[in-house]
Amino acid sequence: MTQPDAWPYPEPYEWADEPDPVTQQAIDEAREDIAAGDFVIHDDFDSFDAFLGELEARPRAS
Repeated sequence: MTQPDAWPYPEPYEWADEPDPVTQQAIDEAREDIAAGDFVIHDDFDSFDAFLGELEARPRAS
């Protein structure tokens, strides 16, 4: 029988590597948007892809 404290694998929070700088910036910007109340929810990939297409066609000025 395996002892609970003898688990040979890392905890789930230890599985991921640190994100690269570009990914970290995207994560930080997304968190800022959510904190400001600016976020979008889509029910499927097709509607999300359509939304991304709209953003590419008319990018928002920063």
